[in-house]
Amino acid sequence: MDKSDNQEPESLLINEAQFLLADKRTQLATVRTGLALLAVPMSIISVLVVTSRLYHFWDNFWYLLPLLSLCLCLLILGVHLVLRGALRLHRIENTLRRIIARSPHLNHLG
Repeated sequence: MDKSDNQEPESLLINEAQFLLADKRTQLATVRTGLALLAVPMSIISVLVVTSRLYHFWDNFWYLLPLLSLCLCLLILGVHLVLRGALRLHRIENTLRRIIARSPHLNHLG
């Protein structure tokens, strides 16, 4: 374990990188969940469009309103999760690059 005055211990840098990689996996799961939440309203709306010849929209508006509002909420939540995950992934990648640049043993990975 090489240690100079300005340099952090190598094990600390490796532990920090492992922590960031675990956080990266979590953020990827968040993005995946957000994409799944985006798919649910699209499938519900497509079923409504396919079956639209069996009903008149304005006659069933009060029945469809709660369903459409739920779809809107799922869309908003999905977009929020995807954007939040993407922003955090970008931040994690930048931090990992800085750690790799500081470590002589990890520098060959970048």
